[in-house]
Amino acid sequence: TAWDYGHWELVKDVDGKLYGVAYIPKNLDSAPAAKIILVLRANATTGITRCSVSTKAVADAESFNPASLTAETAIDTTVPATAKLLKFVTFPASGNLAETLAASDVLLVEIFHEGAHVNDTLAVNTELVGALLVVDVN
Repeated sequence: TAWDYGHWELVKDVDGKLYGVAYIPKNLDSAPAAKIILVLRANATTGITRCSVSTKAVADAESFNPASLTAETAIDTTVPATAKLLKFVTFPASGNLAETLAASDVLLVEIFHEGAHVNDTLAVNTELVGALLVVDVN
């Protein structure tokens, strides 16, 4: 193609993790429902990639080095039948995402590509184009 977008390569057959943060708006006035969406693609037309997400909401004066993160359920995702098509993988509101978000929190996020898991059959690297935190403030 004439254009290539930056992405993270999650190596095939290897477990790998990426870390990031999301900031919760300071004007949030109630505990919201939230979800994390991974935007994935692969240069393949068959196979399954397995990812999971872990989170920890950190408030003012709390440790930014928590002892543990709360894991959401891993999701096995079948890649589209056309190479390089985007696949949006939604981790529903559960664990920390449903219970502990509050105004001005910083949400620590761990994205785990479980490449060594038996369910991960993708013969190429999984490409992570982005990750979104969606917060329902209604």
